[in-house]
Amino acid sequence: MTHAIPSRTKCIRGFTLVELLVVMAIIAILAGLVLTTLGRAKNSASKVTDINNLRQIMIAVHAFASDNNDIPPQPNWDNGGHIGGYGDFTNAGWLYTPDLTATGTNRFKAQTGVLWSSLGNPKLYLCPMDKPEKAVYSAHDGQVEQRAQQLSSYAMNGAVVGFMKILPTPVKLSSLQPDDCAFWETDETEPYYFNDGANNPGEGVSARHLQGAIQASFSGTVDYVKFDKWYEAESDPKKNRLWCYPDSDNGR
Repeated sequence: MTHAIPSRTKCIRGFTLVELLVVMAIIAILAGLVLTTLGRAKNSASKVTDINNLRQIMIAVHAFASDNNDIPPQPNWDNGGHIGGYGDFTNAGWLYTPDLTATGTNRFKAQTGVLWSSLGNPKLYLCPMDKPEKAVYSAHDGQVEQRAQQLSSYAMNGAVVGFMKILPTPVKLSSLQPDDCAFWETDETEPYYFNDGANNPGEGVSARHLQGAIQASFSGTVDYVKFDKWYEAESDPKKNRLWCYPDSDNGR
């Protein structure tokens, strides 16, 4: 007499809800770490590009000055002159020659700037992380708007024409200190600061590189400046490396 052998039924245990939630949480944490690492790598790469861009720009500035009696290019402060009150004239600047017959972004063309013959590449004027065409909220007038000048992420220090004095001829390079700030990354959160190719230090710097921004000195040195150092100098009432117009007591 034979006896039937009872079959074994395998018990397949699934994941519990808690276990699934734990796995999902771990995946989310790992994804966050990967994205953070990639973001930091991208930021570091863009800083290297900014440093190279500003070095090329400063080489072009020095070459221009050596051919022009030590006088650097116009910084493109306002229209390169001033329309109304200061004399109706414009000048070709480092970034462009203003076209007062055009409107909007058409007023600004890099090919008309005095450094274009040396640089000849629009990418040298922009940080890879910058999105110049992006419209942002302007604290200046409370509107969402685009930049007028979308050619460059960098601004020249208006000290070379005495800021609002708007000198018709910039000061000589030899009258400036080697570590005086020549260019910096403009604050891209305020489109009003991109009305031309120059700024004053009070208009701030970009925060896209986390704790600081890239700057160039008149010596040609390019480095990374921390925000606390920048704003310490910006708020100093005395002449310093940011407020460096040589023919005034306070550099302004």
